Amino acid sequence: MTGNNGQGAKGLKGDTGLQGAKGQKGAQGLTGNNGQGAKGSKGDTGLQGAKGQKGTQGLTGNNGQGGAVYVRWGRKTCPYGATTVYSGVAGGTDFSESGGGTNYQCLPNDPQWGRYQDGVSGYRAYMYGAEYRVATNALFGSTSLDAHDVPCTVCYVPTRGSKLMIPARNTCPTGWTEEYDGYLMAASFTHTATEYVCMDDNPETVLGGQGRQSKASFYPVEARCGALQCPNYVEGRELTCVVCTK
Repeated sequence: MTGNNGQGAKGLKGDTGLQGAKGQKGAQGLTGNNGQGAKGSKGDTGLQGAKGQKGTQGLTGNNGQGGAVYVRWGRKTCPYGATTVYSGVAGGTDFSESGGGTNYQCLPNDPQWGRYQDGVSGYRAYMYGAEYRVATNALFGSTSLDAHDVPCTVCYVPTRGSKLMIPARNTCPTGWTEEYDGYLMAASFTHTATEYVCMDDNPETVLGGQGRQSKASFYPVEARCGALQCPNYVEGRELTCVVCTK
């Protein structure tokens, strides 16, 4: 019989051994460069591009000032040193109407029209001419003004950029130039409210414009004591005004 080369029968598989101890932490590797190579040298400067087209010329300057515009109420021309933009007549809302605008307008003598529909409508604002309403001529000397239509002119001062109307004064502060002075006027307290304007001290009238008609009105403005301190104000005294530029 053949032998078994001196080897016995294969034994059973043994049990799994215990887990060995954790090894020591290895040394930290070198820091990477995020996949970027070394910075290259600066390239040569490119060729200069073609010259662009010349731009349009700007508006002519005015030494940094835009000039001042104001209305000279009660006069047909502007004072010395000011240029007349246009002349016209004063207008506004009729004293008896509660609607419409509250500011007076200097309406040009030569209106221009766009699209229109003739005939008075009941659903519009209305523009009327304006009249002086002065019971006496004490404020404006011997000139008879009551119920006359009021002229106006729009003036431009190119060399001064600011305009100021000061109520209750007839001279300008130091450093300001007086354009004109006069008396403060507005609608009567019983009528629809309007703005306050400075009526020239030497007013003119519109030729052929006398008669009490549907109109806006200019009344002198009087001081009333109370919250308005008297003195220095005086009860019932008409207020002056001055228009100044700088």
